[in-house]
Amino acid sequence: MYAYRTLRIEIPWKLIEERPDVLDLVTRMYLAVGEYVKRLLKELTGQEEPKLTTEELDRLLTPEKRELACKIIEETFPRYGLGRALVRYSKFLWRDVAFYRAIPLDVQLRAENERDVSTAVFVDLKSGVVRVRKLGIPPFAVELKKSDISWIRRRLEEGARLKLAFLGVEKRNGEKPTYGRLYVALVFAREVTPVEPRGIVVVDVNRLDHGIMVGVVKDGKIVKRKRLPDERAVRKLRKLHEEISRLEERAAKEADPARRGQLEDKVNRLKSKRYRKIRDVVARIAKEIIELARQNNAAVVVDTIEEKTYSARKQSGESGDRKHLYDGLGQLRKRLQALAQWYGLPYMEVRLYSTKCPRCGAKMVEERKRIMRCPSCGFSDTRDNIPLLWAKRRYWEILQKIKQPVFSPIKLLTS
Repeated sequence: MYAYRTLRIEIPWKLIEERPDVLDLVTRMYLAVGEYVKRLLKELTGQEEPKLTTEELDRLLTPEKRELACKIIEETFPRYGLGRALVRYSKFLWRDVAFYRAIPLDVQLRAENERDVSTAVFVDLKSGVVRVRKLGIPPFAVELKKSDISWIRRRLEEGARLKLAFLGVEKRNGEKPTYGRLYVALVFAREVTPVEPRGIVVVDVNRLDHGIMVGVVKDGKIVKRKRLPDERAVRKLRKLHEEISRLEERAAKEADPARRGQLEDKVNRLKSKRYRKIRDVVARIAKEIIELARQNNAAVVVDTIEEKTYSARKQSGESGDRKHLYDGLGQLRKRLQALAQWYGLPYMEVRLYSTKCPRCGAKMVEERKRIMRCPSCGFSDTRDNIPLLWAKRRYWEILQKIKQPVFSPIKLLTS
């Protein structure tokens, strides 16, 4: 069984300014793949843009669909100026193109003195660069950061191998999807042995300022509690949001178009910075939770939150400085699942109540800020502790339900 992780190497804006053909190529590849996937899924489901899980997509793209997929690639890719080599390679990896929403490229990793075998992407750890070539434009190189090299070496030490690469563009979903930086993605794969769980690590997903509550439960007892992230990270996010709000107010009142444009540009840069900070906070939280699970040979059990509930909270009347703190919670679940798979840890999502009494099951009421009391039996505790108590109560039931993780080449973790 295999698990996968992905490292994104950002392509610097300076290189893109000097080499507009790089931006042009990545854009054409992105648009071609988008049209291919849209047409393929419409043919297979009859829907314009079906929302499919990776498992549903895996079941849908059976071998007999290959002929249809190749026909669409042949019709679509040349219209975007993609050459025969990319068309041929994409037809060979037609399922991967649909899963990754990108064109997989052959890749080689030089860790020591390995001979260059002329793949499209060449990762040279000794010289600290990623070279991209043989794609119909002159070759270009992206410098690896020290942290990137360290990340790759850690994956190699874990027994992973570099499997493939692709070029992509960062997309942020929302009311109006926005597009960010270009990147080279490196996909690593490793064979894993599933862990036999001896306990569970429970994760109660809350708004970031309320904290992500984590508990270790063994033999039906809560042996450890932890709240993530630390308050300093939340304060920095709040401060950043306050600055964004202040500049938005100034831009709205500014009469001079040039000055207003400058303020709006600064707001957009700060929003990108906030997005990256939230992403980094989520990555640190996920890493800490997985380390806790590995230390305790435990399954990862995450409290589910329905998508409708999550969307309703984000679109509710809560003030903006709180609303943005919901960002990243969906990403946290995805990161936890992917990291759990990478280390062979079972992963499960379970409904763990925060307003239902863990003693008698009655509906609880909030006495004061995040303190809940049961009017039926009188039990009282903080709202954050209640899901952990439900996990304790249902410990043996959850442990019985946990199955070994399903490993799939389409569930990727971007680090």
